Amino acid sequence: MKIVQVLCHPRPGSFNSAMAAASQESLQSLGHDVITHDLYREGFDPVLGAPELARSYSLDELVQVHCRELTACDGLLIFHPDWWGQPPALLKGWLDRVFRQGFAYELGGDAEEKDWIPLLTGKKGLVFCTSDAKDDEPRTLETLWTDVILGRCGMKAECHVMRDMRNTDPASRRAWLESMIDRISEWFPATQSKRSTALTASL
Repeated sequence: MKIVQVLCHPRPGSFNSAMAAASQESLQSLGHDVITHDLYREGFDPVLGAPELARSYSLDELVQVHCRELTACDGLLIFHPDWWGQPPALLKGWLDRVFRQGFAYELGGDAEEKDWIPLLTGKKGLVFCTSDAKDDEPRTLETLWTDVILGRCGMKAECHVMRDMRNTDPASRRAWLESMIDRISEWFPATQSKRSTALTASL
């Protein structure tokens, strides 16, 4: 399977970076093709300007690459921190410019009433976030990703938030990484060639 990962955190040594690295290693070990984008390191421009909005397509070559990869992939994984109950502004801008009409959705119907047509049906989306929010606080990120964004575009989606991040110890973080890898493996199991290789090695 073709998997695209999007990491959005300004610090290279962040736990989000560790999650993305562990995910990539696990997916590749299962036989999947993985592309990982670090939006900060790439210098992704999050601004959707008026000319681009009017054109309905982007002249930015990096945006074009991300759009093509979104269309071609089987799965999308996103890693980001919780900033005020939302993704960082850079990731929001990525959504504005990549999850655009013609790639993530289409509008049908007549001029007066447009029908929303999801274009990412059949794809899977997993989001992993870190947050200082407590367990009893509103689960805004889960709703945002699963219902408002990924799900609305047709993807089978889940969002997992590691809460009370500042008060977690190393053992808790290792456990979180292990549970994340388990979930990723369930959603994107080993390819046939990897299963065959494992079976042959066990004989």
